[in-house]
Amino acid sequence: MYADAAAFHAEHHHLDPTDPDHDSPLMTWIARQRHLKGCGELAPARITELDALGMIWSKNAGAWERGHAYARAWAARTGHLAIPVKATLDGYAVGAWMRRQRKAAGLTDHQHHNLDALDPLWQLEPDWNRSYRRLTAYLAEGGSLTGPVNRTGHTSDPHFRPGSWLRKQNRLASTGGHTAQQTALLDALGPWQTTSPSQPH
Repeated sequence: MYADAAAFHAEHHHLDPTDPDHDSPLMTWIARQRHLKGCGELAPARITELDALGMIWSKNAGAWERGHAYARAWAARTGHLAIPVKATLDGYAVGAWMRRQRKAAGLTDHQHHNLDALDPLWQLEPDWNRSYRRLTAYLAEGGSLTGPVNRTGHTSDPHFRPGSWLRKQNRLASTGGHTAQQTALLDALGPWQTTSPSQPH
């Protein structure tokens, strides 16, 4: 049955089957592994194997552990945690969960560390996070922080408007609209506040 668990994880990037019509044997087996671990009867090697699959050891459906499992699955698929608030993954409202983590004041150091490991930018608003990543990808492909405001992204992201987005960041900077993290991220790219419309793309 472990092979079935591994196959489920390979497809879904998490180990939280919830469809009894399709996954009843696996759900029963997972519940058994939880019970054995709780009784101290599950072999350490099996615990390690299941941890590698993102095993959710808590039965509490609202546990932080479960939300993190879906966040990890999202990051495995996309490479980030800039999750739209209304996004769901296999029926789980992972976007709403991620929003709660950004707003939460009581996360433990361990929880912070686990989210940082998935995406160091997870505390940023999703739209800003995604746009910043698009900008860094644009720069990595040879783009510039300076140039016409209406310039477009490269062929891999032609709908991105780096000049327009940077102009918006200039406006935010002038009114103190950035967090310290946002300012540091932009500053690390170079002289982003000196956009010149007259320079070539």
